[in-house]
Amino acid sequence: MKKNLLTIGSLLVTAGLLTFSSCSKDPEVKPEIEQEEFNAVRIDFIRLESSGAETTDTVTVNFDKEGNATPSQTLLKNGNSYRTLLTLSLDGTSINDEIIEEGTEHKFFFNPSAAGIINYTYNDEDADGNGIGLDGNMTITGTGTLNLKVILRHALDKSLPDAQAWNSTTYEKAGGEDDLNIAFGLKAE
Repeated sequence: MKKNLLTIGSLLVTAGLLTFSSCSKDPEVKPEIEQEEFNAVRIDFIRLESSGAETTDTVTVNFDKEGNATPSQTLLKNGNSYRTLLTLSLDGTSINDEIIEEGTEHKFFFNPSAAGIINYTYNDEDADGNGIGLDGNMTITGTGTLNLKVILRHALDKSLPDAQAWNSTTYEKAGGEDDLNIAFGLKAE
């Protein structure tokens, strides 16, 4: 009986050691980034007077949950500046406060398919003084037709060079994942 207890005890200790040694952490496993949930996006372009005051002239682009834009092409006037406001919503309720609250982890990028037609500046910033992009100014600096891609990056390192420019095409090198990646046509005349 004593011999059987020793044998069973030895087996349990061996099994425990094997189980314990097989539970090492895999250094390749990255934590999952919790992405924002939304099913609609609206971009309002509010024309500004030369003094910077807002006018009532507003152009709005709406996106459904599949990223389809209405209208598919937007007309903005060369030489004008527009306050550019983005609203992300889930079932009709804005989630902008959530993005602002986690502002150090979020940044919008605006990538035009043609250079020299638009310029963008951030009006909002996170706790570290870096732009977020829910509120900004877009200035039309030329004429032409382009596609404008709007990207919201989550969990990026804003201190890296690839995250600095509003129109960075290498923003992915700053880490994180896209929460939003949509595009629409923009005609500047």
